[in-house]
Amino acid sequence: MGRFDKLAGKKIAVIGGSSGIGFGAAEILLEAGAHVVVISSSEERVQDAVKRLNSPNVEGRVGNVRDEAAITQVLLSLAPLDHLVFSSVDKIIRGSFADADLDEAKHLFGVKFWGSIVVAKAIAKHDIVKSGGSLTLTSGGAALRPRKGAALGSALNGGLITITQALADELTEKKIRVNTVVPGLVITELWDKLGHSKEKQAEIFDKGAQGLSVGFVATPEHIAEAYLYAVRADYANGSTIVIGKSFRCHIRPRC
Repeated sequence: MGRFDKLAGKKIAVIGGSSGIGFGAAEILLEAGAHVVVISSSEERVQDAVKRLNSPNVEGRVGNVRDEAAITQVLLSLAPLDHLVFSSVDKIIRGSFADADLDEAKHLFGVKFWGSIVVAKAIAKHDIVKSGGSLTLTSGGAALRPRKGAALGSALNGGLITITQALADELTEKKIRVNTVVPGLVITELWDKLGHSKEKQAEIFDKGAQGLSVGFVATPEHIAEAYLYAVRADYANGSTIVIGKSFRCHIRPRC
């Protein structure tokens, strides 16, 4: 087996793989020859994702990362996995800090931040991921460029980058690598949850494209390349993989 087909037959779970960036990661991992398990909290979304991926090498499972015992059991039922990708996020946290609804913020942290912690704990405690495998988390550009209107999102994403480096050491004995992908501005369904019209979203993306060195705003397919790298790169551990960096300070990337 050559280095370009090193993922052939590998079993990889993608938590949050039913939409957005996670769906893009599932697609590219399938193209690389892996057997992919899409995990989401919604049975309907899982079934829809499996149908759209349209491959004999994909299956779906329902699992809610807000429930530690339940998601741990789902992962144990899939063990042993070769790799695990975590891309779940409920909603982008944006707005005035003074007017922030902290109860809502705590709820949103429960998916992306605490969900990552719960999954990492399960991997540390149980034999879920094989030796030589990996865990890839998902942060956001607000961690690297904190600014007004994104204080809570910056804290959430910054925490994920920090714990990635600690987890890389924590899982050394198990020989499981831990890395984090940091996407920039990405066109996903998350923007609909902010209540913006399609016209407003188009305006945001047009403005965003002007501040990106590549000249366009990414789709999940573009960001998926970073996950493929994180899974394949045996020498990458504790790494922050930034993809989609802006060069103008007014651009606010995905949180």
